[in-house]
Amino acid sequence: MILRPALLLALTLFAGPAFAGVTPDARAAQDRGPAAAPTEQTDAPLPAPLQAMVDDVLAHGTDAEIAAVIKYARRAYPENSRMLTAQVNRRNERREAQRRERLASTGFFEAWHGRGEIGATRSTGNNDNLGLYGSLSLTHEGLNWTHQARASLNIQETDGVRTQEQMLAAYEPHYKVSDRLSAYGLIQAERDPFLGFDSRYSVSAGFGYALVKRPTFTVDVQGGPAFRIEDPIAGDDRESISGRAAINARLQLRPGVVLTQSANAFLDSDGNTFNSSTGLETQLIGRLSARLSYNVQYESQPADGLVSTNTQSRVSLIYGF
Repeated sequence: MILRPALLLALTLFAGPAFAGVTPDARAAQDRGPAAAPTEQTDAPLPAPLQAMVDDVLAHGTDAEIAAVIKYARRAYPENSRMLTAQVNRRNERREAQRRERLASTGFFEAWHGRGEIGATRSTGNNDNLGLYGSLSLTHEGLNWTHQARASLNIQETDGVRTQEQMLAAYEPHYKVSDRLSAYGLIQAERDPFLGFDSRYSVSAGFGYALVKRPTFTVDVQGGPAFRIEDPIAGDDRESISGRAAINARLQLRPGVVLTQSANAFLDSDGNTFNSSTGLETQLIGRLSARLSYNVQYESQPADGLVSTNTQSRVSLIYGF
């Protein structure tokens, strides 16, 4: 993709002055003029090779390719910088209009995308151990609404005895208030008898804000009140009003390598809950990636005889669709 714009750019840099009626030596002499003299902007047409290169990259190039071509085009013809900027802006406006039109016409049951993650461990000998992990997340993006659904299952057995059992299902809609601000809702169901509860249901609503919004680095935070119902292993059901806070961050270290961090906390007088997942993902081939993660779950009021913190390191495969 970048080869054609690069060849056209080389042609423009060396042959462009001749098309404009200026020899390379004359162009160099002009460039050595007084440094303090401002560059006069002009609306004159761009030289044909340069315009062909710009048209091609704006139609077919990536953002990185467009930035590179426009940078060197401005350097070769600074007097046309304003014209080049205008062409890039028109391209971006067309892309945004097309995106909004596409999202506006997308139905709720259309254009869902997501990813599935699976991991397993198996050991035999003095101890017979089996561990299974699986998760599925789905996302639907509309013009103003984004819907997210996720589910996960984590089971461990040692010598035929269940030693870990975590289940989670959640649905989270978001309404876009502005480019960075959104309102969210959350409905979540959990099961983890080894942290002291057979079932726990949480409902929350609040606001989210994009603290950092860059192509290679994003940080989103959420916060709001929550209502929880818990069925503990021992004792009566508990209902509580709590506060919820969450953070999700994503950093692209290099193409195909991403560092992720997600964490959320429920805070109330009956007990606090905190869980965190730090992951490093590497693209293997196509849509298949490998993930190494470290996961922490903390309960401030575990059942008698149980510790408050569980941690787990995991290697898994991810497929995006």
